[in-house]
Amino acid sequence: MAGKIKIYRFMSAGCNGCDVQILETLVPRYKLAHLNVEVVDTPEQASVLAVTGGVNVKGKALLEEAYNRLNAPRLVVAVGNCAATKDIFDKGYPMAGPPDQIIPVNYYINGCPPRPQAFVLGISRILGAEMDAKETYWHSPEGFRGRHRFHDEKCIGCGACAQVCSSEAIRIEEVKGVRVVRVDYGKCTFCAFCQDRCPTRAIELTQDYEMITADRRSSNTSQEVKLLRCATCGKYHVPEAQVKWIQRRVKEEVPEYAEYLAELEDSMKVCDGCRRGIKHIKMAKKFLEQLSLAIRM
Repeated sequence: MAGKIKIYRFMSAGCNGCDVQILETLVPRYKLAHLNVEVVDTPEQASVLAVTGGVNVKGKALLEEAYNRLNAPRLVVAVGNCAATKDIFDKGYPMAGPPDQIIPVNYYINGCPPRPQAFVLGISRILGAEMDAKETYWHSPEGFRGRHRFHDEKCIGCGACAQVCSSEAIRIEEVKGVRVVRVDYGKCTFCAFCQDRCPTRAIELTQDYEMITADRRSSNTSQEVKLLRCATCGKYHVPEAQVKWIQRRVKEEVPEYAEYLAELEDSMKVCDGCRRGIKHIKMAKKFLEQLSLAIRM
């Protein structure tokens, strides 16, 4: 790729947000010219294809045509979440993408949308070039929401983050006695609902916005929390950290229950299936009666 690197942008089935961000990089301060990079109007002029949007049925043939008209080495960069997973357009009936199901994709720049700075830094990494990013506009502004950080000592694996996630970017999996909280940056809109609703403040959206990768899944993040076994059947069913957190909350918020913490812990160690047994139902009713009396006293 000696000489000037020319990029052709292709937009399909998106909100145009990522396309606007790419156009913003043409402003001189972002230094694309320093990288010897130019955004061009036709595929024949380019060797790099920047794709935004999830690609719909009508755009599928146009994307294939644009790729085939590229000059060697035909590098493809998927820009933004829709170009990685179709994101909010995923379940739309006219969707044919994402792009990597239609043409080969070499790199992904995640974001919704990614900042112009993220696009330029991503291109510099692809080219193996050194980018001088000392000016203040390369830094994230106050309140910017970027890559997640999990605080291990705070996460209780309750799953509240997944429940409030509006883009279904967070999912909960349970594997071999461990609950895994996974964040998919191909779907995350960085709305911060998870951060705001986390009861233990275990999730923090950092100011890190540079998320370019050759393997889309490698940029995702996750958190693991150990599960407790059911005291009756031995099945894994609830995070150990969540049980301890509930005990602390009860002790702090309802001191009248302090003498019953051991019984409360024992009850939480029984899974939902076993709780439906007659024996445990009777025990639960008796325990609730004791708690009720404790409050009255």
